[in-house]
Amino acid sequence: MSKLERFSYSGLESYKKCPAQFKIRYIDNVRKPDEGIEAFMGKRVHETLEHLYKEVNSSKLPFIDYILDFFKSTWNEHWHGRIAIAKRGERKEDYIRLGEDCVARFYRINQPFSENVEGIELELDFMLDNDPEYRMKGIIDRLDHDGNGQFQIHDYKTGKRTMDQRTADLDGQLALYQIALQQQNENVNHVELVWHFIRYGIEVRSKRTKEQLDLLTQKLKKRIDEIRLKEQQGGEFPAKPMILCNWCYYWEECPAKQGTNPFIRNGV
Repeated sequence: MSKLERFSYSGLESYKKCPAQFKIRYIDNVRKPDEGIEAFMGKRVHETLEHLYKEVNSSKLPFIDYILDFFKSTWNEHWHGRIAIAKRGERKEDYIRLGEDCVARFYRINQPFSENVEGIELELDFMLDNDPEYRMKGIIDRLDHDGNGQFQIHDYKTGKRTMDQRTADLDGQLALYQIALQQQNENVNHVELVWHFIRYGIEVRSKRTKEQLDLLTQKLKKRIDEIRLKEQQGGEFPAKPMILCNWCYYWEECPAKQGTNPFIRNGV
């Protein structure tokens, strides 16, 4: 019996990039407190926007200063000694300012926040092809619904990289969440996928056809079958050395590395 009962899109993508890292994290279940400061900042921005929309849904429109104070508070609350900065010359304070800029930019662009928000940070538990052998999980940053079957799935991105239209039209994560939405709601007439690249104030929107969603379902099921077959038969999960190794916290466990990652230093 496989140890993996539920899969996530990010997990399946990590298997595609580096099977060894996938095995260490998801099969061997090695968990570490280490995290990169970019990811740490992104989590704090997500929490701040979640709080903002909760306030709005409670018929409040908080001032920008209040929202920025919340960001600083949640940053300080969650800060710990195992947050790493991989880029030389950058400091903790640089990322605090960057996070504040992201929050302030989002606030300016989207006020007065009149969207019809159905849910915030919605946890998903669903099946591919309604088959319990292919259970998936995920989180929608924000779901909007106009009440007439028109939905928007929103995703917040705080990293440097953006998507062009072609990349967005091929992206699988929000498309997978559309599959979950349509499986769990009867009255879905139309779905739009929306990425917010908060660092730049850019939005990219995309749509999917039924045929595209069916192809994605089959592709993910095939990847899950491959993982389970390797797990059950003792197949190899090889490491794939690449530039992304410089941001990896599993050097001690990785068959292609030795010792701790020399590229990572603790944030100060």
